[in-house]
Amino acid sequence: VREAVVSTQSTGIEHKIGLGEWSKRGTVILPSIKQSSVPSHNKPQYIPVSTNERVEELKSAATQNDTLYYIRTNHKVLEEGEEGGSEGYVTIVTRPCSIVEANLEHTINIHMDNSGFVTGLSLFTKTEECVGKTTTASAFNVHTQVLYPVIGAAPDVNTFIQLKEAEERKKSEESKDKRSFFAKYWMYIVPAVLFFMMSMGGQ
Repeated sequence: VREAVVSTQSTGIEHKIGLGEWSKRGTVILPSIKQSSVPSHNKPQYIPVSTNERVEELKSAATQNDTLYYIRTNHKVLEEGEEGGSEGYVTIVTRPCSIVEANLEHTINIHMDNSGFVTGLSLFTKTEECVGKTTTASAFNVHTQVLYPVIGAAPDVNTFIQLKEAEERKKSEESKDKRSFFAKYWMYIVPAVLFFMMSMGGQ
């Protein structure tokens, strides 16, 4: 039995509003189990920064239809004790009102491949359509989830090959004997006809 090695992975979450500057918004801590198979899902922990959540700025931007809200994270998830590299970022864009009108509650999904790289971000809120609703919430209510690709069932190649071989054999047998029905079964038909004629002659 292969022993699992428990490690801690993390990635920083940054955000900006409109054309403003990027600032750190929080950190996602992902406990992972390094073993022969990567789990299809994991429940990470989101740790917000203690200050500068920029909530009030986001509320103000929600009233402006032409302002967008950006969230990004590192392309490479960091192991415990590892320093950030220059692999770039993965970014998602949404409207500020979609978060504000959901009382600042939203879910950030981090899509990763099996080698520890972030391949995409997705964000979901309960807001179906922005209608100008305000909120008294003063802090983000964030849920996070890390999603790995799910490997589907392998095709049954052996069964497919057997079916194809049986089909080819059937076609081969049919192509070998193209005689007429009478030519194939005359030895059965002629005695039956003679017997019938003899029976009729005896009457």
